[in-house]
Amino acid sequence: LRGIGLANYIETPAGIPLERSHITVKPEGEVEVIIGTLSQGQGHETSFPQVVSEWLGVPYDSVKLVQGDSDIVPEGGGTHSDRSMRLGGFVMVKASEQIIDKGRKIAGHALEAAESDIEFRAGRFTVAGTDRSLGLFEAARHATTNKSLPAELQGALDGDHKFVGRIPAYPNGAAACEVEIDPDTGAIQIVSYCCVDDVGRVVNPMIVDGQVHGGIVQGVGQAMLEHVVYDAYGQVLSGSFMDYALCHADNVPSFKVETNEVPTKGNPLGVKGGGEAGTTGALAVFMNAVHDALKPAGVTNLDMPASPQRVWRAIQDAKAKG
Repeated sequence: LRGIGLANYIETPAGIPLERSHITVKPEGEVEVIIGTLSQGQGHETSFPQVVSEWLGVPYDSVKLVQGDSDIVPEGGGTHSDRSMRLGGFVMVKASEQIIDKGRKIAGHALEAAESDIEFRAGRFTVAGTDRSLGLFEAARHATTNKSLPAELQGALDGDHKFVGRIPAYPNGAAACEVEIDPDTGAIQIVSYCCVDDVGRVVNPMIVDGQVHGGIVQGVGQAMLEHVVYDAYGQVLSGSFMDYALCHADNVPSFKVETNEVPTKGNPLGVKGGGEAGTTGALAVFMNAVHDALKPAGVTNLDMPASPQRVWRAIQDAKAKG
């Protein structure tokens, strides 16, 4: 029995509204980024430095990400609800802008030019219309060693931004799934799975694809296999992974995933969030495909999870009803 399912989704993730970042440019050529959002495998240690590297115009390898150390990280909102790059990226950009503003003032003093004449591009402060310039790390050295600078410019070249609030975003996408069901056993094979997601601006395509892959498996796993079972007395009967079925690699095909980038105007990076992209559409598109496949067998309704036993029982019940 073959079936095809389609599903479109749109969501408005929110998450804990607090996020904070402290960024310090060190004279020896390192940029330390302290962030309250802790990675749990989402690749923040790759994508967060990308943002700071591009915004400050410094080498990617010079950015050091500090996360998860409560002695250093004072506060943060955590990783959930598509908020990591949307809120974490926002506070990193704002802290970086503080550094650029302060560095422009320092460069004005060091290069004996008006602050309004100082341009910042590709990690350097340049006097407009001249070849006189000062690098970001050189500005950091001036801040720590040049005693002729005004007091407010002396010390670490750093920026700190705390945000408490909502940054709306509307990730959306579409998915298509084809399944094949063996009517004699109720076993389901996913033959093909494709999706296109608009997560806003994509900072790192490989990480987004990986998150979508994992999200699909999580969603399909819930729709096809995962089930918490209790007895009549409330005792859980599926309390271990010997009894609670998880999705394995052989339960899914190679996915075809694409992105449709429509940057949002709600934050400086234009990101909407990709951490939930795969999961949100997966449950509906899989179950739609299953129902389409079971239609010729007379099955009109099947609740999740569509386990082989449930599918087989639904087919037998439909046969019994003629």
